[in-house]
Amino acid sequence: MSAASAEDPIHVLNVTERAGLQRVARGAVLRAVLAGVLNGVATGLVDLYASRRFGVHTAMPEWHERAPYWAVFGTGAVVFAIIEVGYLGWDGLRSVSKLSAVAGLTLDKEDSEEVALALARAALELPNPPEPVMGVDPHREASRWQLIFASAVYKLKISVTNFVFKQVVAGVLPRIASRYLLAFTAIPINGLWNGLVCWAVLREARIRVMGPSAAAEMLDAVLVGGPPPAPDVAAALHRAVASCVVRTRELHPNHVAMLRALRDRIGEPAEGLELDDSDVFLKTLPSLSDAARRTVLRVLAISAILDGRLVRPERRLLAEAFAAAQLPSGLKDVQKLRRAFVAGDVIPPQQLRAVAS
Repeated sequence: MSAASAEDPIHVLNVTERAGLQRVARGAVLRAVLAGVLNGVATGLVDLYASRRFGVHTAMPEWHERAPYWAVFGTGAVVFAIIEVGYLGWDGLRSVSKLSAVAGLTLDKEDSEEVALALARAALELPNPPEPVMGVDPHREASRWQLIFASAVYKLKISVTNFVFKQVVAGVLPRIASRYLLAFTAIPINGLWNGLVCWAVLREARIRVMGPSAAAEMLDAVLVGGPPPAPDVAAALHRAVASCVVRTRELHPNHVAMLRALRDRIGEPAEGLELDDSDVFLKTLPSLSDAARRTVLRVLAISAILDGRLVRPERRLLAEAFAAAQLPSGLKDVQKLRRAFVAGDVIPPQQLRAVAS
């Protein structure tokens, strides 16, 4: 990745970049909402046509009596859904590309493929790869059933929302009116979900654009000068990053960038070390010197905020780490750090040093 200038690093957004990012995001969200509305209208029209053409007048029709209706309606719904998803994917990739250009990201040949894939995953709402990277397994502390349940809940969101909204409309509106309007209840739901998902996708893409630059600069501020750290301190620094990964059960691209930036500065971890065990990380903290513990906690804080979130498992890890280091909780300082990073604000070294001060 081309190095940003010291005056305007990629993760710091100036006034022009902020306005440009807002313009890109606003246009993408409006187009996503419109795509959802058009899909809802088209599907509703197919529903009305199939109901009139193959309507059944008995209260409990047999399945074969309803088969023509479902064949026509189902085919139309699938076709329009494919068109909508295809358009959203294409427009998402285009919008993410515009967003990275506005933020000042330029790619060198050596890392263009990896960064482009990370941005494409954000645009297409694809999960991060589950494979271990540099000795860190994101699913080390997750059960398979938890992962399956989380995926199922995500996929059911829109279906459940549509069903509940349709039941509300059917219960509130008169029977004559609802017969025609029920076919179009998906319009506001599709538009709302598309808008929310598009906003979340672009936010995530912006985080991925800023992450590598922020990780490098914040590590430079924390690991200032001095000789290379002792082996036990180096291991704790690597484990700080890895612990955030295993607690969130996801290897975010910014965490990969953080691991690489850390290795560039302090070297490879010793062979045979188990890096992705958060319990080992917490147990070894008390044995470090006071200065080393504070440095490790600052690296932990940077790792916790690099994905733009501070979820409950990360907050719990931070609380446990500060307690193990015998230092007052620095969660408020970490929250301020996260807000500054997500907003693209300048993060002065003293704000980093306020963590574990």
